[in-house]
Amino acid sequence: MPSGLIIGITGFTGSALARRLVAAGWDVRGIDEHEDAAPELDELGVTIELADVGDPGELEDLGRDGDHVFYVMRSVSDTEDDMERRTIRGVMNVVEALHGTDIASFVYGSTMAVYGPGSPDTLTEESPLQPNTVLGRFNVETEHYLLEQHDADGFPARIVRAGTVYGPGGGTLESLRGGNLRLIGGGKNPTSRIHVEDAAAIMEAVASHGRSGEVYLAVDDDPAPTGEYLSYLAAQAGSRPPRSSPKLLVQGLVKLHEGFTRVTRTRASISSSLFGLVTGSYPASNAKVRTELGVELRYPTYVEGAASLLELDVHED
Repeated sequence: MPSGLIIGITGFTGSALARRLVAAGWDVRGIDEHEDAAPELDELGVTIELADVGDPGELEDLGRDGDHVFYVMRSVSDTEDDMERRTIRGVMNVVEALHGTDIASFVYGSTMAVYGPGSPDTLTEESPLQPNTVLGRFNVETEHYLLEQHDADGFPARIVRAGTVYGPGGGTLESLRGGNLRLIGGGKNPTSRIHVEDAAAIMEAVASHGRSGEVYLAVDDDPAPTGEYLSYLAAQAGSRPPRSSPKLLVQGLVKLHEGFTRVTRTRASISSSLFGLVTGSYPASNAKVRTELGVELRYPTYVEGAASLLELDVHED
């Protein structure tokens, strides 16, 4: 029976990954800082411990020989210190805690922020990295650290750069109906997204069949502008499409809000890093995971993905 250790197990992606691995017969356990999905995972027999990845003292006796380790800590909307703690510092602490343990793989969940503003051309694993936000720089630093560990002593690091992860439980439909979603600049920038269940499938495939020292993109078949996706979802849900705000106006408000939160030491509702991800152009290819790993997506476009959101909504009603 394969064993999976998920760092960030109660988050949106982490909990979906845990459910998938349990269904596939894995022995699953994990750590996180929050108990968001803990009750649901407890019912599946998943062992969860609360721990701070920024504190090495809380990571003792972390791994077991043969573990597939998945690092999927949430970091996009937090303060700069939290982003650093949950990316490079957390990963370094976990890798050190695993020292002397013969793990099978270490899969790091990175983001499209490594590509900075992105490109109108199709992005691949080989596209140049040009981070222009705090999150992007931390993602790149973490990727480089892990690949250096692989080159130095064969550490089984594998990188998964995911597009915008969405799906049931992500809050998109609720925010859309509540009028809390706004497009920035009309939402015309092409974006690659991935349904959370497909993201979990790709991570499992990378752990089980991927090559150490390699990067894999987790995106669906059809990059599309955010405005197109949300307008389609709104139409299917019988809601109004989200309004749009000028990009420069939102960017200015984000900077003002971040300055205020630094002074008051509170959390920003939207950071420059999240703004960068939302407004970047990330049309990306999934050819590598399809051809090398044989991954077949359950939700190859946002049309199938939107249907999964609406189906759950009907069941809940």
